[in-house]
Amino acid sequence: MKTVALCCLAFSLLGAAPPLVPEGTPMGLADDVEAEQLSTDRRVHGVITSVDPSSMTIATSLHAVSGKIDPVRTKVTVNGKPGKVADLQLSAHAKGELCLDDVWLVIDAH
Repeated sequence: MKTVALCCLAFSLLGAAPPLVPEGTPMGLADDVEAEQLSTDRRVHGVITSVDPSSMTIATSLHAVSGKIDPVRTKVTVNGKPGKVADLQLSAHAKGELCLDDVWLVIDAH
């Protein structure tokens, strides 16, 4: 019986930690900031706001994420078909995935 009580106490304490919100953040933005802190911005879905042969930026309604384009590692698809960096257009909806060194691994414009 003591083990069950200790397990219940441990699980209840896990949920008791306060959320990580920077000081001075308005209460309405606290949920957005917390979601951004939990996200590593590895997978992004938004609109292409800048594109050139060596880098690209995808912006959402809350923030923008930029990354480098590596001709060898970056896989580009346009509407599900293989494409090139030159096929990417400003204001097109896109989703992308970044690796840890800020290089786009996958860019899918749709």
